[in-house]
Amino acid sequence: MSSLITINESRKQHYRQKGYWGDATLADYWRMAVLSSPDKIAVIDLQGACYTYAELDDAAGRVATFLQEVGVKPGEFVSFQLPGWAEFTVIYVACLKAGAVANPILPCYRQKELLYILNKCESKVLFFPSEYRRFTYLPMVQSVVPKIPSLKEIVIVEKENQTDDGNTLHSVMQQYSPLPDNRVSKADDLAAVLFTSGTVAAPKGVMFTHNNIIASEKAFAAALNFNYTDVMLMTAPMAHATGFHHGVTVPFMFGAKSVLQDIFSAETSLALIAREKCTCSMGATPFVYDILRSLQNKKYDIASLRFFLCGGAPIPRHLVKESLEAGLKVISVYGSTESIPHTSVRLDDPVEKVINTDGVPVPSVEIKVVDASRQSVPTGIEGEEASRGPNVFMGYLKEPELTAGVFDEEGWYYSGDLCTLDEDGYVRITGRKKDVIIRGGENISSVEIENILLQIPNVYEAGVVSMPDERLGERICAYIVLKEVNNGLTLDSVKSFFEEKRVAKCKYPERLEIVSSLPRSAAGKIQKFVLRQDIKNKLSQEISKR
Repeated sequence: MSSLITINESRKQHYRQKGYWGDATLADYWRMAVLSSPDKIAVIDLQGACYTYAELDDAAGRVATFLQEVGVKPGEFVSFQLPGWAEFTVIYVACLKAGAVANPILPCYRQKELLYILNKCESKVLFFPSEYRRFTYLPMVQSVVPKIPSLKEIVIVEKENQTDDGNTLHSVMQQYSPLPDNRVSKADDLAAVLFTSGTVAAPKGVMFTHNNIIASEKAFAAALNFNYTDVMLMTAPMAHATGFHHGVTVPFMFGAKSVLQDIFSAETSLALIAREKCTCSMGATPFVYDILRSLQNKKYDIASLRFFLCGGAPIPRHLVKESLEAGLKVISVYGSTESIPHTSVRLDDPVEKVINTDGVPVPSVEIKVVDASRQSVPTGIEGEEASRGPNVFMGYLKEPELTAGVFDEEGWYYSGDLCTLDEDGYVRITGRKKDVIIRGGENISSVEIENILLQIPNVYEAGVVSMPDERLGERICAYIVLKEVNNGLTLDSVKSFFEEKRVAKCKYPERLEIVSSLPRSAAGKIQKFVLRQDIKNKLSQEISKR
């Protein structure tokens, strides 16, 4: 499967000379953590499963033997559709030991996505839960197995309810002896493929080598002073780059402790921080909002928490300010599945930078801001963000044309995100290129409008999209979730608020849709394509009734 990736030799030599890439694999980092801290807790989850480094090494070794016995060869794919459970780490480490490519899959995915991903990866083994969030997985998996020729084995991961329906992770760990610790991968081999979580319709397989992931997490650690004394609480899904890289990988690379929370609730997060003395955590904007509200309603001992990283979508600046005032140090971090992370606010940055920016490039990563022809733009001018570094992915799985579209010959990855760069080198993300609303020739940032809407007292969440218009091309439609439904919200009152804020009239929302919730990806990003389709359908129905 190494033929799936092409490594630019000059970039490779540059990264090796700088010390960003080397010969060590993630399996080597895991082994060092086991040797350094065998009796230290490696991972604990919300259900109480707990493994020391030595215990997890033994469990993963048994699963690795099973993988070899059923015919998984180095470079072949093992998929696991698991939430934030300790067993996720066991299977991930087993893949490293067996030289398999790890392919985590979001638990919310169903037949359509599962079939697509497993066939794309030509997966040999699939691990999945017996039950999660009141959904029983086995019937779904059995329905897709006949349509996946590559699949050799399926394994049920039991959490609370025991099952006799087939091969289980528990029986695998009982039946097999630990695999001798042989290094069967090279640092430039494919280590993992993560699928984008869907702000566009079809997920794409993002390919990482061992060196990519190691460089990413070394940069993350350097930017945030992460080390073996840290305790990482991860609330994001494990199959998302945030959870996979920062929730599981960086802790074991540094011999730290990983605390996994599979189902988010702000009260649970705060209780876990207090109980496990978590030093850092990370989540999308809705998580921060909920945690902040809980902190304002009840006291929790979160003195151990050094920072809460917030990424996945531009953060409303007032939310950062409110959080700081409540004793929750929210730090903006910016990246994408393809290039995680790009930038981070530094721990000692002045408040103004913490509140108003998404940080500076992490060590080893370069960024630039470009116009439509990919030429750099002056300081303060909005353009597309591009990054280059040893952490940047190797391409989309079996999608050479898509890959070519986001890279240039010098190795720059073009993110599709819009931003500005200030005179100090700090980035501020302003939205997605495709989220720009072009109203009568005027480019309008949907994120800017959302940030204003979120300042209206009764607005809980806001998603702004374009709606087609014959005369202007596009107009502005705002989807709103209210805090108090009975208090309501009218388009006139929204326009009055924008007028009070002295916002240009071309930026006023022209249609209001009050909804109970916004469609979000597992990463917490608003799925704008769903909203755009919804408003198109509504407009079509209205026209047909005239």
